[in-house]
Amino acid sequence: MKHTQATGLVIAILMAAAAAGFGVYQWLLPSHTPPVTATAAVTSAPETIPTLSTGQAMNVALDDLNGNQHTLADWHGKVLLVNFWATWCPPCRQEIPLLVKLQAKYAAQGLQVVGIATDEQNEKDVRTFMRQMVVNYPILMGDNRVPQIISALGGNFIGLPYTVVLDRGGRVFKIHSGELDPVEAEGLIRTALSLTVPTPPAPVTATHAN
Repeated sequence: MKHTQATGLVIAILMAAAAAGFGVYQWLLPSHTPPVTATAAVTSAPETIPTLSTGQAMNVALDDLNGNQHTLADWHGKVLLVNFWATWCPPCRQEIPLLVKLQAKYAAQGLQVVGIATDEQNEKDVRTFMRQMVVNYPILMGDNRVPQIISALGGNFIGLPYTVVLDRGGRVFKIHSGELDPVEAEGLIRTALSLTVPTPPAPVTATHAN
């Protein structure tokens, strides 16, 4: 009889302890803190880069080195060679004399070269660099919208220099990643301007008299 009573007492004590433990667990739960919801997760996620249409890209306003704003649409009606470059990019710097030559040679036929300085920390760096160069075309200061502009024009911004050629109607004519080859670039511009592309002379072969 005493054994039965002792057993019952032990069971009662264990059940009480379990109940008390569960109560302490419930009390310690941070019930005042709301669970993470889908809305909170979306809010804390990185913002999606907005996309632009071709028309919007053509009308993005960028400052030139004099503080005047321009859009690519300002040169509608011309064949537009848009060159994305940076002062710290060696191939970009090497390409500038070619762009100067093309602008000088084909401006009268309707070519307009536009340089967009990209991934630059300071406009002053671009100004300092340009004082060392002789450039006959406008330089605009790019910003974080440059990848959107390139994407809207059908390109994939994977490095510098990066060139987009637009026809007189503002349609993409050619996209080129990397430094332009002088012969290929001139042929490209002449084709875009609907000029005759000169045929390279046939190689001269030596003949031997009998």
